[in-house]
Amino acid sequence: MAYCNSPRMIAAVLALAALGTGVSAGQINSQLQIEAGQTFELGGGQKGGFVVTGKNTGRVAVVVYGLREGGKAPVERGTVAPGGAVNASFGPGEQALLRNTSSMETARLKLTINGDTSALGMTYSANP
Repeated sequence: MAYCNSPRMIAAVLALAALGTGVSAGQINSQLQIEAGQTFELGGGQKGGFVVTGKNTGRVAVVVYGLREGGKAPVERGTVAPGGAVNASFGPGEQALLRNTSSMETARLKLTINGDTSALGMTYSANP
């Protein structure tokens, strides 16, 4: 793994720290922040499924997508408006994509992730 001190990499590391060090099977609680113009990518390649529940505590909407293992395009699961709730299930190998709809403001969510959390990868990417 290459060392990188870019702002995006630092944000991903902070998200991992917020989600918990040494993630294990069970439950993860997070006060997730997604920078403007970014998508938070959770999972992909894990053996079991997981469920993401929680609330949008910020002032911008977040779109939730699922990307099946080997899939070419994500499938929209819904939009979580400010103050709205999210409850989305993802199957084995599937990736959850939480996309900040704002190009100006950070999105904030209070999330609980249950299920196969032992090998969930977490990172950020720029919105397409």
